[in-house]
Order: sequence, then structure tokens, then C-alpha cells
Amino acid sequence: MSDRSETPDSDNDRKTRSIDGSGQQPARKRQRVRLSCLECRRRKLSCDRGFPCERCIKSGTPDRCSYESRTGEVVNASSGVPPPFAQLDSRRFGMDPSTGLSPRDPEFARQDHDRIRRLELEIAQLKNQLRPGLNLDGSTVAGTTTSPTTQNDNPNVPDPSVREVHESIEATNMSGEKGELRFFRGRGFRTRYFGPHNASMAFVELTGLCPFMKETADEWLRPVILHDRKDRKRRQHDREQIFEQPDAELEALLPTKEECDALIRVYLEQFEQVHRIVHIPTFRKEYEQYWMPGSTTRYAAFTALILSMMAVSTCVHTHEGLKFIGMMSNARHWAEKWIKACDEWLQKQSQKHRRLVHYQVACLLYLGKRVNTIKKKRFWTGSGALIQDGIAVGLHREPSHMAAKITVFHQEMRRRIWATVVEFDMQASFDHGLPTLVSQLHYDTNPPRNLDDEDFDESTTELPQSKAVKEYTYSSFQNLARQSLPLRLELSRLLTGPLSEIDYDQVIRYTNDLTQEIDSLPSWDTNTENTKGMKNPMIAYTLLHVQLRQYIIPLHQPYLKLRKQNSKYQYSEIIYYNAARDIVLLHDKLYEQGMRSLNFLREDALTTAINLCSVTMLQPRGSTNMIMINSHHTLKLIEKCIAMKEDRLLRCGNNEPWGYSIMCAALGLLEAHLGTKEPEVAKSTSAERFVNLHYRLLANQEPPVAGEQQMVGPGTAIGPGPGPNIPLHDRPKVMNLDFQGRAFPNIGIQSVTPFTFTGNPAIPAAPIDPSQAQWLMAGGDATQPFNLDPSLELLGLNLNEIWGESWELG
Repeated sequence: MSDRSETPDSDNDRKTRSIDGSGQQPARKRQRVRLSCLECRRRKLSCDRGFPCERCIKSGTPDRCSYESRTGEVVNASSGVPPPFAQLDSRRFGMDPSTGLSPRDPEFARQDHDRIRRLELEIAQLKNQLRPGLNLDGSTVAGTTTSPTTQNDNPNVPDPSVREVHESIEATNMSGEKGELRFFRGRGFRTRYFGPHNASMAFVELTGLCPFMKETADEWLRPVILHDRKDRKRRQHDREQIFEQPDAELEALLPTKEECDALIRVYLEQFEQVHRIVHIPTFRKEYEQYWMPGSTTRYAAFTALILSMMAVSTCVHTHEGLKFIGMMSNARHWAEKWIKACDEWLQKQSQKHRRLVHYQVACLLYLGKRVNTIKKKRFWTGSGALIQDGIAVGLHREPSHMAAKITVFHQEMRRRIWATVVEFDMQASFDHGLPTLVSQLHYDTNPPRNLDDEDFDESTTELPQSKAVKEYTYSSFQNLARQSLPLRLELSRLLTGPLSEIDYDQVIRYTNDLTQEIDSLPSWDTNTENTKGMKNPMIAYTLLHVQLRQYIIPLHQPYLKLRKQNSKYQYSEIIYYNAARDIVLLHDKLYEQGMRSLNFLREDALTTAINLCSVTMLQPRGSTNMIMINSHHTLKLIEKCIAMKEDRLLRCGNNEPWGYSIMCAALGLLEAHLGTKEPEVAKSTSAERFVNLHYRLLANQEPPVAGEQQMVGPGTAIGPGPGPNIPLHDRPKVMNLDFQGRAFPNIGIQSVTPFTFTGNPAIPAAPIDPSQAQWLMAGGDATQPFNLDPSLELLGLNLNEIWGESWELG
């Protein structure tokens, strides 16, 4: 009280009396800044240091409330808090200038609590460095011994239990300004993320619990801790040894190095430019070491990485002498076998001690299933599982907040893996018409930087700045796709919600937003002759455009049939048609360059063919609008879609014949509607196209009978032995049918296609010897060149289901 009521005069008197007899003034002490207002000091009353203070307000003289700063300047309370004065005791005033929080705000108190706790930890660390006899938290060690056992342990290196305490205490210091509570443990990719309501956060928030437990353990459980520390090191050593062990079962599935090289090259050239999963220079270095004679780096995880990579590209790669077993090519057979083996291996791995390679294998397995159409109904749940795994390890949070625990290399790889699984989930959500998990998730991970893999490696300590958007890199797709992600997430929520909530003005607004995003995309040089090395900007360019244009189609589809009632909906017809047309043209340009990755990854060939057919069918005959004028061009576009679909089927197999049958029927229906063909001729042409494709599959059969060559890789036959053990649907039953020197079964069902057929020279058919093809009619009837009874049943096709009652959808 007396300190606060001091006046300048009394202070000067004290200084005068302190002069000693020699006339020399002692060293002047630093004058303490008076925090009370001048009015309260004059009246010698306590002051709450408000602006203005409570006493000046109650006395009716708030205008007299003023404060003296360190420089001696007097500032009136009505002018606001001067910065030099506010820094002295900002909590006593109405607002903290640094955080904008009131001292009565719980967030202010919590931040103050966190700051004190971090300061206590820093003090404990300093004490530990100055006095080795102290623990990390400042507590003394009871019963310290100098036995050889304890001397071998480095006292400056905290054991894992102490490190976990550190991670717990630092949990609230990772989210930047807002101080969001979260619990993040681990290093590299071995991390665990918990939200603010997890029980671990209660453990962190209990002040003094960590030091108390540590002191208790040091005083009473010291022998147990020393034993546990050694046991942890032993377990870690055992895990490292197990990880470095090869897997004979996985290695037995590897084809020759030459074929592995070809499939790996296809994957890196066509898939890694859109979905970044591996760091190419690091992978190539390990890949070369893997094949060295007597190599010690053939650990199981890298073998699984190679197999899963080849499973993605085997059907895209052009094999010599590709054969079929039933409806499946032997390339897809090996892809399915590799995926199954790697899936089983991944399920056996520890969820707690996972590394980057485990997440890479998981992403490649999902990619391989999409490319080879394995378990198609599980694509959405599979991508959701990848998202959940990513959230569990904190991939959705910016890794630079844990810079001390995650290297720069792993930070960027975490961003890339997260961007990859997000795009997987977004596309699966669109294909299935189901919501995406990302739409309800708070994430703050920065987009991957626009860098080539050669710009950084595992030894990098500071990541280079992102290159300009106009400069194409392998990461350009992920870097640019992140810009449109908020819009695509909003559209995903809209399209998977109630349709009644969508009005036409909203549709127009979203269409304009999509158009702006499309226009903002860079135009790289897509000429393959000008690209350097394996870079092909056309792949990223096509996918960036397609994944935006695809949302235009479902946005405007409900308004196509309303055009007859209101002419304003004609805009929907045009924008709908243009979006489907542009998607086909983008795929066709990519397909001309021999890049088949997007055709195998997506079902655009099927969906756009149906979209073009449906919007053209809505136009009246004889109309002169834009869609009908371009009808002949539309037919050519659908032909391109069917050609892309046929190429995929002839490489992978037709394990989903309904898609191709729909495309054939849609083309015939449109031809009949436009009058280019008579209805009966259009029907026969559609059926003939469908049947001819499957005869080509039948002509290249490789039945698994004993004594034939054993397939050790897609397109490679070595030595005698049993063929791949893949049973055909409805394999031998009643009668033998000799086809090109091989025995085939026959069920003898009646044809469900009662109309006649006319040849279509535009469809190339496999060369078939009439003397060996018993389905050809003996008389050579031009109206019925083949008998459907024995042939397609050999491939397991049920025409009644494909073309009959199963498609009576109302």
C-alpha cells in the first residue's frame, strides 16, 4: 500500500538522505514503474489499475484517471493503453493486444496456464544440463548408483518413457495461435493423433502429474525402469531385424527382372505423375540395390512395394501374346494374385510400428484394385479406410508443427500421401454418389509443394520453395488439385444431400465457379516431343480438367427434361452436352499418346457415352438446335468411348460385361433415334459388336489343363506344369466342342437374340478358321453368320441377365 502511494517528492527526499558523509552518492537503484494511476496515488488509495480504474469511475472522475509510463509520460486512460505500458501488465486491462483476449476469457487463462507449464519444463531442462544429478523435470534422483549397469546408459539421452512425457506436455503447443488441444505422439510416420476429448488430454492437463509420476518411479521403481529400458531396446532391435527379413512367398511371385523393369517404368511414367506415392530417386536407388547379387536389402516390405506397383501397371502395359482364361486376361490374373498376397502381408503388419513403406503399399493396393476392377463395390469403403488410417496418424494436420519429430523429407511425403488418399476418396464418393469423409473433416495440411523429386531427399534440412505453377513437375497435379478441393467438397455435400435443397440459381453459380477453376488451370506444353524425360503434362492436365467438368453433369441433369416446360433450361442441355463432349475429347487426346492410365482408373468412357446418348435422345427429330446438328459428331464420340472400353477389356478382361453391353445398346438406340439405321439393323449391330468382342476373347483362351506351360508372369511361359488355377464360370459340363484344337464345354442354351445379324466391317474380328469354329452355320447364311448357343457360355456369360430381365428398371 505504501509502495503504491509514494510521491515523487518523498522519493527524492529518500535519495537525498542516502548520500553518505563523503558526499558520494551510492549506485542508483532501478526505479520501479508505478502501476497505480496518478489520482489514486495522490489520494493514497489502492488502485485496480483499470483503464479507467474502478475508484475513478465510482468517484465520478474517470477523465482524471491517468498513468505514468517508464519514460515519465503521463497518458490519460481515455486515450487507450500505450504499448510500452501494456507489455508490463497486460492481463490487468480490458484486452490483451497480442491475442485480443479479455483476462476474464477462459481461453486467456488456459493460454497462461500452458505458458507457465512450458516455462517450468524449460527450467527443468536447464537444471538437468547444469546438474546431471537432476532428472528431466527437475526432481532429484534417489539412490543414485554408479554400477556398471547405470554407467552404460547415457544420462543425457532420455528414455522412451521420458520422451512420451515430453510429447504429452508439448501436445497443446502444436496448433499455432489458437492453442487447440490435441495429443500427437511418435516420430516420422509412426505417429498417433488424438482429438481434444481423448483421455490422454486429461492426463496432459493435470498439472504436476508428470513430475510426480517421474519422481515416484525414480525413487521407488528404479530397478524396474532400468530393466524396462533394456527390454525396450531389445524389442526395438528385434523389430528392426524382423523388418529387414525377406519374405520367400512374396519373392516367389516376382517375374524376371526385365519384366519387373518394364512394369515399374510404366507405373512411374503414367501413374506417379498424378498420385504421388513414392519418392522416385529414393525408390530407384533401393530398387537397383534390390536386384544386386547377394543383396541384403531384399526385405519383405520392399518386395511388397514392387509387387503392388506392378499390379497397378500390368494390364496397362502392352504384353506380347496376351492370353485369356475365361473372361480374365493372364495379366489381370497376376495382378489379382499380387494384390491378394500383398494384402495378406499388410494385414499381418503391426499397426503401431508402421513406416512410410506400409502406407505406400496400402495406397498402391487400392490403386491396383481400381485399375483392375477388383471388388468394385468396395472402392468407397476402401478409400474411407485409407482416410481413417491417415487421420489416426495425423496426416490431416500440418506436419511442420512437429518439425523436431518429423524430418523435412517425411513432412513432404506425409503431405503427398494425404493428398493421394483425399483424391481417392473424392473420386470414389463421386462414382458411388455417397458422401466423402473429408467433407466433414477439419484439416490444415498444406498442399504438396510444386517440386520435382530431385529437389529434395532424405538428407534435406530445408525444403526448397515451391516452383511457379506454370512450371510442370511431377507434383503439379497434387499442388493444383488442392486449390479446387474446397469447391469440390462443397459440391460433394450438395450432390449427396437432399435434391430439394438445390435451386437453379445455385446450379448456375456453381457452374460459374467450376468454369473459373477450369480457366485458372495452367496450359503446359502437352506436346510429348518437347517434354523432358518421362514428364508428360497431358496426364495431369486431363485429370485436372476432367475432375472439375464431371460435376457439371450431375448438377444439370435434373433440368434436362424440364426444357420443354421452360426454355431457360436449354442452358443446362448445352452445358451438359459440352461437359460430356470435352471429357471424351480430353481422354481421346491422351489415348492417342498411348497413355491408358486414366482410362483404367476411371469409368468416363462408360458414363460420358451414356450422357451423350441421353441428352441427344431428348431432342426432337428434325430439330436444328446445336445438339442435333452435331449428332453425327456425337455418334463418333460414342464410338471413341466404345473403342477405349474395348481396349481396356482386351487387356484386362471383361469381368463386368454389363457395362460394355450398355454402351453397345446405347449406340444402337441413338442410331435408331437419329434415323441413321433402321431399328432392327441397329439392334443386330449392337448385338454383333458385343458378340464379336467376346469371340476375340474366346480365340485367345489359355485353359488351365495339366501338361501345358506354366505362366510365371503376365505374357511369359516357362517350362511344363499346370497353368494358373483360375476356374471358368460353368466350366466343363456336358459335351465337348473342338475350337482351334482345344476342347471346350457346351451347355446348349437357346439364343436370346432372335433377330438376324449383318456384318459390320468397322469392327475388327479375330481370325477364325471356319472348319474349327462349330458355331458357324454350315450353309453360310449371311443373315445368321454364327450360332450363339455354345460360344458365350464358355466365358460364363448369361445373356438373359445382361440383355434381358435384369435391366427392366421401370
